[in-house]
Amino acid sequence: MIISEEIDLGLELPELFDPERLFPEDRLLRLHPNWFISDFKREKTDFSATIKDYVTEKTAPLSGSFLFNSDEKTILTITLSQSVTVEILFYNQNNKLSVQFKSPEKIEVDDPLLLWVKAIREYLRIYVKKTPVTLFFRLMMNRMVLQMNPSQRKISLMIARLTVLEIFVIILIVVGYVIFVL
Repeated sequence: MIISEEIDLGLELPELFDPERLFPEDRLLRLHPNWFISDFKREKTDFSATIKDYVTEKTAPLSGSFLFNSDEKTILTITLSQSVTVEILFYNQNNKLSVQFKSPEKIEVDDPLLLWVKAIREYLRIYVKKTPVTLFFRLMMNRMVLQMNPSQRKISLMIARLTVLEIFVIILIVVGYVIFVL
């Protein structure tokens, strides 16, 4: 029995949105926050890869397909064949991005596939909005973050947070010195 669940992702898409150019090679898989990707091979719409889950430390083969713009509404169909087959459909409903899961099992709230879908939504958001901030994050994601594996991303995020904290403390010390000493 196949269970189907729909989720409104709340992202407005432009009329003629083409996601295929945004996801060359293994970029869709690299958006998953817990997967190390290796041995990626793609042939037209089908792909195969070896993934290692950062959380469980398990390595497994993964295969499936990416199908872009299969009909008027569906902009992306991801089919994953691992121990069970899961189909994830991203579609444009009333110019809003929605996703539908088709799986033999119910998708739980803490399922890693939901984290992956949210990461894909955020990646699409930086392409839909055209501001200097989104242009900066687009460049940073493509040139740096998506080239890293999950542990490198977590370390880089920790270093960035510490750097912001250090800058804040330095500014606080300088302001305190100016107010109380001078």
